[in-house]
Amino acid sequence: MRLLYASERPPYPFFLGGAARAAHMLLVRMAAMPGVTCAAVGSREYAVSSWRFPDADDHATLGIRSVDPAHDALDCGYPVCLLPDFYRTLAVEIDRTRPDLVWSQLEGALPVLQTAHRLGVTSLCYVHDAEFDPTEMRVIAALDCHLIASSGFLAEKVYRTTGRRAGVVYPPAELYFDTPGDPEGRVTMINPHPVKGLDTFIEIARRLPAVNFLLQESWKLDDAALDTLHQRLAELPNVRFAHRVSDMRSVYRQTRLLIAPSRWEEGFGMVALEAQSCGIPVIASRRGGLPEAVGDGGLLIGDYLNVDAWVQAINSVLNDAEHYRAFAERARRHAASDTFAPDALARRLYTIAQSPPKRPGWLAQGAFAARRHARDWPLFGRLIRRLDG
Repeated sequence: MRLLYASERPPYPFFLGGAARAAHMLLVRMAAMPGVTCAAVGSREYAVSSWRFPDADDHATLGIRSVDPAHDALDCGYPVCLLPDFYRTLAVEIDRTRPDLVWSQLEGALPVLQTAHRLGVTSLCYVHDAEFDPTEMRVIAALDCHLIASSGFLAEKVYRTTGRRAGVVYPPAELYFDTPGDPEGRVTMINPHPVKGLDTFIEIARRLPAVNFLLQESWKLDDAALDTLHQRLAELPNVRFAHRVSDMRSVYRQTRLLIAPSRWEEGFGMVALEAQSCGIPVIASRRGGLPEAVGDGGLLIGDYLNVDAWVQAINSVLNDAEHYRAFAERARRHAASDTFAPDALARRLYTIAQSPPKRPGWLAQGAFAARRHARDWPLFGRLIRRLDG
């Protein structure tokens, strides 16, 4: 099997977001399978969000084996390169190499999948973002491509939108079972953005002045965002901000508790599993796929905008040593489940990719169409929208 990962957003390690890291971990494992070759391409001109060429000092940590700077190309266990004039060059590349599968995800996925479809190549859409555009998702579903979701929650949302069942492949997290957290360390939040619950975090830190917090950058913050953040943290001496790092073990070594006060519907929540593999309990919003990521290795906050609920939960974990140890043990056990083993997830994705895309039968299509029409009826529409959440 020849697999091409194609994304307008530069792939790992140019971009270090969770979805990019998950794709990398799957690609590395699939590239090691007999008879499988993988490659990844992205846009050299991408400008929607910040990304950068990896520093030479980070190559070993990021798994970069060699660099070809003349072609913006890297060897990460499979070739990774950036293309100029992305969509035109991508079409040429697909036509030239004729991969068996083109895999895309996140913004810009639709034109990639349409290009593959036009050239007669099977494609796969890996849905990570619960805030997807419903109209665009229905267009993607009509392309007869594979649909994969990063959680059961997200698979159900895709089905309610398109009438097609998506397979579930949890994004593999980097699991650090050899890196223990610090039971006397900091309460950590990763990714200080409003949608991730930054305002909630700041108010929590304000109400718990005796607790030391760590605010860890993940998505690259621009200068304006950094200035604003530093101004907000100036009155909170118990909060330390840290720029993003290539090796998250340095973050978890100083963490006693991870909080994820997300305001949006997370597709999954890889940081929860990463922290749990270090024996770090997690408190997270009961939103999207986070409950699947947290499991019984932490606490979920249903009233996630209520700062009092967060403060109470944090105190309940930190102020009871026996309670803390029990959560820490459950956290590590949850992360060690076969459900989240990266090798098993890669094999599941490979198995799905080898089979033809699953299309709903005519009865299922008719039932979905009737359900969509019923949403427009005053009485039934309210009921269906309530059932759909």
